[in-house]
Amino acid sequence: MLFSNWQNKFTALWLAILLLVVACLAYAWVQRDIHIQTNIFALLPEENQDKASEQTQKYVSEQLNNQVFLVVDAPNDQVLDQATQLLKQRVAETQLWQPLKPQLDTDKFAQTLYQHHAGLLSTEDITTLKQQDYASFTEQALLQVMSPGMPITAELLQKDPLLLFPRFAMNLSNQKTDQSIEMEQGFASIHDEKTNSRFFSLALTQSPYNIDYQESTTVWMQQLDAEMQKMGAKTHWTGTLLFSSFGTQSAEKEISTIGLGSSLGVLLLVWFGFRSLRPMLTEFIAVSSGSLVAFAITHWVFGEIHLMTLVFGASLVGVCVDFSFYFMALQSQHPKVNGFQVLKPVLPSLFMGLMTTLVAYVFLTFTPFPGFKQIAVFSIVGLSAAWITSILLLPRLKALNAQPAIDTLSFIGHARDYVLTHDKLRFGMIAVIAVVSISSLYFLKANDDIRNLQSMDQKLKQEDRYVRERFGQQQSNDYFVIRAKDSAELEQLEQNLLVKLNQLQQQGQLQSVQAIGQSVPSLATQRANIQLLQQIPKAELESYATAMQLNVADVLSWQRQLAQQPLLSMSAFTQHPLAFLQVNAHERLVMVQGVQQAQVFKQLQTEQIQFLQPVSNLSALFQDHRIQAQYLLLYALVALLIGLAVIYGIKSIVALILPVSLALLSTFAVQAWLGVEINLFSIMGTFLIIGIGVDYAIFYRHGHDHPQVVGMALFLCMMSTLLGFGLLSFSSTYAIHCFGLTVLFGVIFSFIYATIFTKADHRHRIILKNQQDS
Repeated sequence: MLFSNWQNKFTALWLAILLLVVACLAYAWVQRDIHIQTNIFALLPEENQDKASEQTQKYVSEQLNNQVFLVVDAPNDQVLDQATQLLKQRVAETQLWQPLKPQLDTDKFAQTLYQHHAGLLSTEDITTLKQQDYASFTEQALLQVMSPGMPITAELLQKDPLLLFPRFAMNLSNQKTDQSIEMEQGFASIHDEKTNSRFFSLALTQSPYNIDYQESTTVWMQQLDAEMQKMGAKTHWTGTLLFSSFGTQSAEKEISTIGLGSSLGVLLLVWFGFRSLRPMLTEFIAVSSGSLVAFAITHWVFGEIHLMTLVFGASLVGVCVDFSFYFMALQSQHPKVNGFQVLKPVLPSLFMGLMTTLVAYVFLTFTPFPGFKQIAVFSIVGLSAAWITSILLLPRLKALNAQPAIDTLSFIGHARDYVLTHDKLRFGMIAVIAVVSISSLYFLKANDDIRNLQSMDQKLKQEDRYVRERFGQQQSNDYFVIRAKDSAELEQLEQNLLVKLNQLQQQGQLQSVQAIGQSVPSLATQRANIQLLQQIPKAELESYATAMQLNVADVLSWQRQLAQQPLLSMSAFTQHPLAFLQVNAHERLVMVQGVQQAQVFKQLQTEQIQFLQPVSNLSALFQDHRIQAQYLLLYALVALLIGLAVIYGIKSIVALILPVSLALLSTFAVQAWLGVEINLFSIMGTFLIIGIGVDYAIFYRHGHDHPQVVGMALFLCMMSTLLGFGLLSFSSTYAIHCFGLTVLFGVIFSFIYATIFTKADHRHRIILKNQQDS
């Protein structure tokens, strides 16, 4: 009666807590204070690097991620121009994008260059002047005058009598990686035998990971595509926003799939096991209460909740029902006994089952990955809340009829009895499993590529590849960061680096380089160029003026006034597409594409020049944490050994740990045979296997007087877990797929090995006083 009274009080208290949680969540929802994170890279830890590098990396990420790139293909110029006008109009009508700006106003940029042309010389002219080959220098100008394709005006000859600027402009134009690209209306355009294409860059107004923004922009792009298609134009989109949107939609579909699959699977299981659908209602109540509390606590602790956490939370039902199935199967054997009387003797095993499962999640909180910590907190809170709901709810309900399922699955008990009564067979099986599994681990491979975190759609990949190949928009993830105390030093360091990179490019070590210094010579270089021009002998200029029929006084006056002419600086370069490479007055970026050997580029690093590879660095970090997680896995096993030894005694720990240890070895052995590459998520899946696997062993140990019932209950538990976590193996995200596959194999092996290798303890028997069983 004391237990019954206390359970009534606990039930009232628990209901009050649940109502409070619901009220808090409802208030937060109304106040729009619930934040769902969709950025897959938010799951990752920050790199251990200096603050300056972190800020630079964040700056580059924002520059690359906060844009959507569009290529419009059209059958002719007329349709292409119409498509351009339509895009401008639609962008102007919405707040989803920043105003559409031309990538480069070539006329305005050329005018800016011309206004600051005094120190701008082509590479050939600089070389000729340094060699003091003035005859060749002036001869080049004479050839330009006679060239029919070179328009020469009197104004140009007056301001630039040696025609230096046209040669500089031509040299700058020849630096383009793709000569077929032309600037039309300020946008990069291509006209070839394939089609007529134009490239646009749309700047975002919100984060590409904002779910509402993703939905709004997706609808807008679909409407624009339809209008473009009507006029005969075809669109190709790419950008972080599209990949993030696909990841969000994929995750939402997976949540639905997992939830639906789990629900249908558990529906069939409970009908098979208990000939009733009532457990579906009770499990729904337990899982809902657990998920609500977990959502509230997790959001409160982290200030947000990641969509990936909800994906794993959706499979929470796969673990929660273990305790319920076990209790309901035992209660079915004592239908006329009060439910709490049935609960009391099995409560220790149920509690130990919960604790061993929670240990797995507790160890996940020690990882440096924010995502895993969040998932661990969600799971710890959710499972605990669901467990409390189950033990307070289920004993109040009438016993169900599980006998048909127990009879159907009696072969599990028979197989268990047969193996346990033949010691030679049991020890032989253990030895073979251990030897084969351990030897297979040699063939196991790892894949720590961080890009596996993001689910990718083949169509999006194709579109992305088309845009990049068509316009050379090879957004590089590798770049140099140059830092200096002033702009002069910054420009000089960049020029020195460009010389070395050009040499590496000629050696085939990289494909291309993007730098401000390629278009804007440093102020020191411009001043040096002016000095070279001032050193041209007066006689040479007079001879040149006579040959060109120019006023000699005007040519000499031009030379004298060179020092007073304005120089080209970054302030006149702000509208150029490469202007973003100037992070601030003391920092510049040099982007490199197609790096072959990273070590070669790291040798170019100095105190002021740093080579960054964010994707490669994160992958290396991913690998380091996978190795750390493997050690963490061993620590978890040791912690379980100690805990089980304290509770059950040292002699019992081998029997309780052996099944799950063999299950882990077999799981990785099978993955090695199948060629599945493991990653950090695979290792994290093993923590769940440890908790569930030890649960099975504990239940069998406590089930001496009802082995058939325990076998039937644990079979249902195993199947429900497969339907929950096993469905993750079908995820389109490779990392989650690996997690699900690991749990899939691990749970199956844990159940099989616990069934045939774990002996029952004769001291643990369910003895119900004053039983009235008929």
